[in-house]
Amino acid sequence: MNKQYAKIIFFGTSDFAAIILNKLLQTAHCQLAALVTQPDKPAGRKKKLTPPPVKILAQQKNIPVLQPAKLDNNFNQKISALKPNLFIVAEYGNLLPGSTLAIPKHGALNVHPSLLPEYRGPSPMQTALLNDDRQTGITIIKMDEKMDNGPIINQQESIIDKQDTYTSLSKKLAEQSADLLIKTIPDYINKKIKPKKQKHAQASFTKIIKKEDGLITKNKTAEQVFNMWRAYQPWPGVFIESRIKNKELRIKLIKIELTNLMNKKNNPLELFIENNSLYLLCANRTVLKINCLQLNGKKSVDAQSFINGYMK
Repeated sequence: MNKQYAKIIFFGTSDFAAIILNKLLQTAHCQLAALVTQPDKPAGRKKKLTPPPVKILAQQKNIPVLQPAKLDNNFNQKISALKPNLFIVAEYGNLLPGSTLAIPKHGALNVHPSLLPEYRGPSPMQTALLNDDRQTGITIIKMDEKMDNGPIINQQESIIDKQDTYTSLSKKLAEQSADLLIKTIPDYINKKIKPKKQKHAQASFTKIIKKEDGLITKNKTAEQVFNMWRAYQPWPGVFIESRIKNKELRIKLIKIELTNLMNKKNNPLELFIENNSLYLLCANRTVLKINCLQLNGKKSVDAQSFINGYMK
């Protein structure tokens, strides 16, 4: 039997997806027919229309780019004309309807950065960091119409370092995902892999991250706040609402570190100075050291500058 080769349409949007796409473009047995990504969106303070990271990469590599507002019959006709035999999906941002999934001969493979069925949904890496997990992984599934529900094609474990943030973990898992995909695709399309049904009863689910998730509350210990900070880099970040010099301030914590200090004097979520360093008291009298912070609408400053400007 002659070996089959993959003619791929890639669905993805984020930096995570861009890393995977870049590696696939360097792979001999993968021919990229097109990229499908989300429409350009306003970003930053000036709300400038900004393309997704994968679009920038695809244009540099002369890959055709499609940015449909919805995956309808008109879209299906366009991609059917490209005659793909496989879809690869990585952080695209939408589920694919059955009519779209039916187009390629070999269906669609989705790369998900967790060990499915654990952490289905939009924020598996953030959830692993929030829970202070020491292990995560990547799962390649054959997609169906339900979210992260399809049978497992391949899976690989990965260690989470205590200093990993969302930014570093995402990059690490994207690199590993690309390598696993490149290894998996030839065996999959040549029918050398038997899909394995997920244990649906063991499934857990993650949520969409919102800006207010970054608000630190009085019931959070220093370690829990530190894990929030790891999970919410670069967005939405973590912040406190504090009254300083008779002003209500929203303060974003840019760089923080865990300490062994215990404080019995101050109130929870109160900033205090000790040995000319800045600290935040959290639940159970636990303490975080703050090295860099940012007032709402202003540039970030180091702790010493903040002390000089607001706490003396």
